[in-house]
Amino acid sequence: MEQRLNSWSDYPVLPFVRLCYRFEQSAFFQGERRLLDYLFLFLEEGRYLLTVEGTEYELLPGDFALIQPGQLFTTKGIGRCLVPNAHLDFFYSPLREQSFVTTPGQTNLASYMELLQPRLNDFPSLQLPVKLAPRQPQQLKELLYRMIGHFKHNDIQSMLLTQKLATELLVLLITDYEESSSARFEDQQFAAKMKSFLVSHISSTVSVVDMARHAGYSESHFNVVFHRLFSVTPHQYLLGLRLDKASELLAGTDHKLDLIAEYCGFANASHFSKAFKKKLGCSPRAYRK
Repeated sequence: MEQRLNSWSDYPVLPFVRLCYRFEQSAFFQGERRLLDYLFLFLEEGRYLLTVEGTEYELLPGDFALIQPGQLFTTKGIGRCLVPNAHLDFFYSPLREQSFVTTPGQTNLASYMELLQPRLNDFPSLQLPVKLAPRQPQQLKELLYRMIGHFKHNDIQSMLLTQKLATELLVLLITDYEESSSARFEDQQFAAKMKSFLVSHISSTVSVVDMARHAGYSESHFNVVFHRLFSVTPHQYLLGLRLDKASELLAGTDHKLDLIAEYCGFANASHFSKAFKKKLGCSPRAYRK
């Protein structure tokens, strides 16, 4: 279900609170399900275990959490739990009245994909964890309590106030977790700088220390940043560049394997052949044919 969404302008923000109340129960377990909307919750009392996409999160009094649409999760309460929460849409949909709060056991949403809300984490520069760490927890708590208070009433003023508070909730979440433009620019500069450096060193022996020094980072910090941006280790990325270049040379030249190995930074033709076959599933000679 994961995708990258290009622009906020394609998804009008118009919060809609579907359900908002203080859940109270002792020693319970709710089985797997996926939501069509968002679940925002605060643990007022008790101990609460959330398992989201296979990762367990422990919530203690004062903790907040956000379950996003489509995520597979279970909930478990230990002792008496008091959990103020809200099920809500953040984005406008003409079909919002047809949407609903799913129940435990409802994991296949294939028949309801037109009702599924876009995920916040699928927008560029936004990454919200399941267990939130808000900068203004008291403000967030009071906002949720006020939302619950207004939701109890069915008059138009209470409904408007509820949606207004839901908008304020979204603003707080985005403010806490939207990546700054300067941070994005720094990441873009790092990625471009390292790609250029590694492309220019395809045929050379280059260590992680060399890479880190070129980036101006310590080796440990360099490894963390590199993996976050490229999703592989520096050596894995460099190997990929070398094999891509080797594939080009195999397809576009008559160079012998030992010369291609030299051009692409491999110790010898044997080393090149083993790496090539492991990555691409066939030998360099078979690839060339």
